[in-house]
Amino acid sequence: MNTASTSQAARPALLVVRPVPAPDGGQGGANVVKLPPRADRAARAAGGAPSPGGGTVKVLDPVAAERTVVCAMSCKVAQASLEVLSGVRSVQQLSRWLSTMCMDSLTTRARLHAEAARLELRRHSSDDGKVHTLYHQPQVRSVHCSAVLPGIYETSVVVADASRFRAIAMRFEQSQGLWKVTALQIG
Repeated sequence: MNTASTSQAARPALLVVRPVPAPDGGQGGANVVKLPPRADRAARAAGGAPSPGGGTVKVLDPVAAERTVVCAMSCKVAQASLEVLSGVRSVQQLSRWLSTMCMDSLTTRARLHAEAARLELRRHSSDDGKVHTLYHQPQVRSVHCSAVLPGIYETSVVVADASRFRAIAMRFEQSQGLWKVTALQIG
């Protein structure tokens, strides 16, 4: 028995081309190409629930777009607020995203942090031979976002600072089409 003929016979045809007559009965017909059935069509015929991408079925979530925006904003606001505490960024750069109460609280905390850093620098100014890093940019490690009510989200962000990991909790509220941080806690 010839192995080439058995393997060719066992393999299904990939394309089937057949001529189709013209609708007016003339000679100018077209060719129709028939493709083999896809795996999801076979699964549907067998009674399964196939997905378009071949994996799990995706469900449309109407608040997914809002959640994505709030998660991205919480990453940026968390990183920027730690930059404010370290003295690299001005508090006024966050005025668009923070409520006035959060702005006042962050301004006070940044002022106290800067004063403590100056005292620490004076105390250790006699140490020669030690190299101090001027600035280490905080890196966001994880973000968790949950919807409380329509238009209100609470997020928690874990950020790696220069010397430790810090947790930042925020509450976002939407007013007049803009998201504002109405509560900010930095651990």
